Amino acid sequence: MNKKITLILTALLLVLFSIWWRLKMAWQWDFALLLKNPDDLPLEAAITQMAILPQMTTAFLAGGLLSLSSSALQQIVRNPLASDSTLAVGSGAQLALMAAAVFFPTAGLFGSFWVALAGTIGAMSLVLFIGKSNEMNPLTVILGGLIVNIVLGAFASVILLFYNDLLLGIMVWGSGSLLQDGWATTQALLGVGGFILVPFVLLYKPLTLLGLDDDQARRLGVPVNLLRYTVLTLAAMATALVVSKVGIIGFIGLAGASCAALLGARHFIARLITAFFVGGGLLLLSDNLFSVMGQLIGKILPTGALTAVLGVPLLLYLIIRQRKSLREEITSKPTALLPVYRLPSWRLPLLWLLGLLVMLLLLQGFVRGLDGWSWNGDLQLIWQHRLPRSLSAMVTGAMLAVGGALLQTLTRNPMASPEVLGVGSGTSLAVVAAFLLFPNMGNGGLLLAAIVGSLAVLLLIMWLSVKLSPSALLLVGIAMGALVGGVMAIIQLSPNPQLTAILSWLSGSTYYAQPEKVWLLSLAGIVLISTALLFVKPLRLLSLGMTVARCFGLPVVQCERLILLSVAVMSACATLAVGPLSFIGLMTPHLAKRLGAVTPDKQLPISALLGAGLMLISDWLGRYLIFPYELGAGVIASLLGGIYFLLLIKQRN
Repeated sequence: MNKKITLILTALLLVLFSIWWRLKMAWQWDFALLLKNPDDLPLEAAITQMAILPQMTTAFLAGGLLSLSSSALQQIVRNPLASDSTLAVGSGAQLALMAAAVFFPTAGLFGSFWVALAGTIGAMSLVLFIGKSNEMNPLTVILGGLIVNIVLGAFASVILLFYNDLLLGIMVWGSGSLLQDGWATTQALLGVGGFILVPFVLLYKPLTLLGLDDDQARRLGVPVNLLRYTVLTLAAMATALVVSKVGIIGFIGLAGASCAALLGARHFIARLITAFFVGGGLLLLSDNLFSVMGQLIGKILPTGALTAVLGVPLLLYLIIRQRKSLREEITSKPTALLPVYRLPSWRLPLLWLLGLLVMLLLLQGFVRGLDGWSWNGDLQLIWQHRLPRSLSAMVTGAMLAVGGALLQTLTRNPMASPEVLGVGSGTSLAVVAAFLLFPNMGNGGLLLAAIVGSLAVLLLIMWLSVKLSPSALLLVGIAMGALVGGVMAIIQLSPNPQLTAILSWLSGSTYYAQPEKVWLLSLAGIVLISTALLFVKPLRLLSLGMTVARCFGLPVVQCERLILLSVAVMSACATLAVGPLSFIGLMTPHLAKRLGAVTPDKQLPISALLGAGLMLISDWLGRYLIFPYELGAGVIASLLGGIYFLLLIKQRN
């Protein structure tokens, strides 16, 4: 208890110090004039007052509302990972506002609350539609939210590709700009906040009972469905208002709600209030610090995109501190996600391999040009441009698929993959940092940086995996994803040509594939995947548990390290070759299991074939589907794989 009080007091002092520091730098007049009527102040002082005070108030209210809505979502779905980000609520609002600005430019819908509300309700309804038929299973709900997030992000990337100039203002807004010139936004947030808080106070008893099993709550007279939809609507309203007024505020909702739970707020109302003040204080602290930094360097920093800088370390610290309580979270068996069929024999995989090679050859000649679809068998074009791109896509897809299968078996977590657990994010951050710090670094140096970044995240994940449940472990991946999201938003807003050149790589494109490098990548892929096949027997034992594996004489620690190193190198090579991909490693192992490859000796090669085939098709479609424009293979893979995987989950449930 003393440690918690000390932590709370320290956080409060940090917030107060940030307020004082910001005011000291921005307010050049007597502090006694700060709260006076702006009509009685000099013009410059009035402008400063009407900017800084509403901005700080808006930051506190926005962070508080996001955390409050996330805490309410966690209560009704009984899942500590539920939030505006993990349930795709913020992504739905952002996509709806982008689409309204592009397709209805004269309707004046930019920043419309109702458009954002429609997007939030649509995204949340899709996620809950997936989870409802499985009795709101926490694993299914969060998996559905992650996939919907990926799919909506892919649609947003497509819109951004065609309307980049038109959406420049939305990009600034979408990065979480809290700049204000009056109290209008603050008044709107206060009004909605008060409107939302009243139903929560009146319904706190049935909402508390909703934390129980649905059947138990119904026996106690709680209208479960009506109450759940009411809370969902209120949470959607809060998120839609914040997004429509200030843009996407990354990570604050999950961080505030998680901190409230970890600080010991047991009662529902107490947890809501705690989440509101924690989230508000965290966003206010972030905005103050970034405002001061912006004044020192002479640039405006997007607060929403940078909140992960403070939120990620804080949440990871709280996860580690509270690992005992988090270890009790609900888990699910990996085989429960998708229907499983029996794999007839090894003839079918061999036929798949043959079919994949035939498809590779056919797609090199069947292209789309200015005259439409045609067959072009120019060997020089195929050898110099088309084949390197196709091979790069196939090799990276196969490596990420095998890496996902290894991680899912090793951690016994059906949601583990280099993307979801943050391995791809760590790789991306390491490569971007190395590129910015050492722009003349060669490919060897970038590969080393990529391996170090992916291995660092993997080691952190494995260290936490012995202390946390699989569902709580996903917080690490979500945190890393939020961190990368902030970095990408900063890159999009920067005029630096070196930074803007990274965007095409971050979209998962094979555009820069070169013949002399693709053969090295192919050789590396063959060696790494062949090495992974040597782990089949250890993986069989590890899948039975560490104790059983040790009883059979398996050196568990050494095997884990070798497998992690293999996954790190594969993830690094794939990310460095075509950029971060968002879905291959998660989906393909489940598809392999659905086809009957439930043991490691079958799952690894089948996953590799599926990953290679999916990336080959995605790369080809991205090049020719909307010619002369081009989409990244990662975007196409997210759209195809995400929609298909959602249908499979729904079919299973």
